[in-house]
Amino acid sequence: MNKNIDILETAIKQAAEQGARIIVTPEDALYGWKFTRETVFPYLEDIPDPQVNWIPCQDPHRFGHTPVQARLSCLAKDNSIYVLANLGDKKPCNSRDSTCPPNGYFQYNTNVVYNTEGKLVARYHKVGKSH
Repeated sequence: MNKNIDILETAIKQAAEQGARIIVTPEDALYGWKFTRETVFPYLEDIPDPQVNWIPCQDPHRFGHTPVQARLSCLAKDNSIYVLANLGDKKPCNSRDSTCPPNGYFQYNTNVVYNTEGKLVARYHKVGKSH
């Protein structure tokens, strides 16, 4: 995954140098698509509601372990460009909920947007839960 982010970093820098204001990554560009629900879990991060006013680049531990979000946020900030990326989000659920998976987490294929200051400004969970 870090190799994919390294490639994205180069693309973001080149796009910004050429005057682009936004860069959009394809679905699964960071993680790849050969994961199962179980094997992707360690790479998932808690992606908060953008209303929390969070710049991961400046406060990377506010919502737990979020290295991917912090790096994307810094790339957006350092290059003054909007970054739209596809990540995996995990949300805890209650075992009393009959739809809660056995590991106690819903997993979402999620698009996020960081503005030119690195602030998380949008989060979109795909309609179907990935469980």
